[in-house]
Amino acid sequence: MDEITNRFLELFNEISQIPRESGKEKKFADFLELFAKKNNLECYRDENNNVLIKKSGNKENNKPIILQAHMDMVCVKREDSNHNFEVDPIEIVRNDDIISAKDTSLGADQGIGLAIMLLILENNQIKHPDLECLFTTEEETTFNGAVNFDYSKLNGKRMINLDHCKDDSIVIGCDADICNKYIFEGELITSNIPSYRIKISNVKGGNSGIEIERSNKSAIIRMAKIIQKLQAEDDVLVCKISGGDSEGDIATSCESIIKTKIKDIENKIIDDSLEDDMQIQVNKIDNNLSFSTEDSKKIINEIMNLKQGVIASNNNVITSGNIGVVETMTNKVIITGILRSLEEKDLQKYNQEHYLISSNNNFIVEEIYQDSAWIPNMNSKLKENYKNIYYKVNGDYPDFEITHGGLECSCIFEKIKGLDMISIGSIIEDFHTVNEKMYISSCKKTIKVLLTYLECENNEIELKRK
Repeated sequence: MDEITNRFLELFNEISQIPRESGKEKKFADFLELFAKKNNLECYRDENNNVLIKKSGNKENNKPIILQAHMDMVCVKREDSNHNFEVDPIEIVRNDDIISAKDTSLGADQGIGLAIMLLILENNQIKHPDLECLFTTEEETTFNGAVNFDYSKLNGKRMINLDHCKDDSIVIGCDADICNKYIFEGELITSNIPSYRIKISNVKGGNSGIEIERSNKSAIIRMAKIIQKLQAEDDVLVCKISGGDSEGDIATSCESIIKTKIKDIENKIIDDSLEDDMQIQVNKIDNNLSFSTEDSKKIINEIMNLKQGVIASNNNVITSGNIGVVETMTNKVIITGILRSLEEKDLQKYNQEHYLISSNNNFIVEEIYQDSAWIPNMNSKLKENYKNIYYKVNGDYPDFEITHGGLECSCIFEKIKGLDMISIGSIIEDFHTVNEKMYISSCKKTIKVLLTYLECENNEIELKRK
């Protein structure tokens, strides 16, 4: 197993040398095509740079199985980093069992899954049924790759997705989501009122599907609270407010420019509730243009009134919201946010509330995408068989989990009739942030279970609880 683990790490390092920001996966798709050619494997690539690599089985039960992972990664870096994600490799840092990256996100989501699939594809000693390895694009943004792939290319009716971030549970379902842009357009005015730049940084981030409790404390929300508090004291004109990287993640930084006559503003914006490691800077600057007092209130009200964090929790079903991005472009402010829930009616209910909130603040709502839920199949044979193999390898049973974050499984399930699927993975902490880390021991554990499953699985397996 050590030899397999070492090769996995080599492949992970190799993957990390190739730029693969969401929507810019061409170079990685090129790498996969070359990989398939070197290993004499059947390969198909579509116009969206999705890649399907097939490998014939080498065991008696050759009923095909699909392995699936996404190519792209969330690209974030420290503010003082000069890293260019379009050309620079991820600089891997290893500290005993922990792997992280220097000054950037690591891309363990989903580099781990990619490396495991490549490991299995190239190793002819591993026993497995017919394999159909699907590598998809734009998972971190639009699901465009998975939505538009031609699934007639696949024969398998069982799929293992490798996008989970734990090694002691199996995902059997995920929430639906709606992503909207909320757009405000106003008229800019000029004034001689003093201008200040406020910058918030180093806020604890993460994926809002996993770390939803952080959503109410994002840099964007903190900035809006500061400005709203000042607006209660006197007129505050918003010139600019921008922050965040993607709708599904917790914003770690936000910058605003405001105009106000309030004195001693530097001290007034310091909030006792601020995290100890959060940084805030205030500087007086020269700036003429701003939104009016009325429009400035509408902008801040929109941010504060759109529902954040856990909105509702009924019978362990969570409905949540997250504002991931706000940007100012001259006289426009655009807010991008996401709503999630396993219950479609709750999702639509709060989405309609957001339309009403936006109407009251003169914002226009533009839907970016909407993904359906992956409803758990409680009669799944794949789920039961994988659970039993997990027990065989580890001596205990995994938990079953419905993840609050979105997975491509939801749209793939709609494309393949009768598909039975699960999602597995290894421990990844603080993914989508510069603090992202993975654990070699956890990857080793996951690889061992998966390889054992591929070698031993069949539809009749029954491992009795000891």
